[in-house]
Amino acid sequence: MDDILKKAIRYAYFFLSALLVAWVLIPEGRPVAAGLILGTTASIVNAFLLRRRIELIGKTAAEHGERKMTLGLAGRLATVLLAVMTAYRFPEHFALPAALASCFLVQISVYFTALTNNNK
Repeated sequence: MDDILKKAIRYAYFFLSALLVAWVLIPEGRPVAAGLILGTTASIVNAFLLRRRIELIGKTAAEHGERKMTLGLAGRLATVLLAVMTAYRFPEHFALPAALASCFLVQISVYFTALTNNNK
């Protein structure tokens, strides 16, 4: 699982690099590129939060047996909400649809990375 997440985050970093180049070279597309950067950053933060939480749940289950524990949904939702509220507050700098759409980039790339790794 960890190698799949690392690959997905690597893809997100490449995407962020391309977006930074687009932000510099295309002045008319700066709000869209900035919105995509904002959402992708929130997606990467969410991936790290989820990985840390899954490791914590696995460690707790190994030490104490089966225990009920949540997956920390509130923290991940707050991260997406912060990105969307920032885009909503500053529409001249960030495109809201771009920010919202890219908030799920790493999660979607984890899915497709797992599918391609499973077919090998």
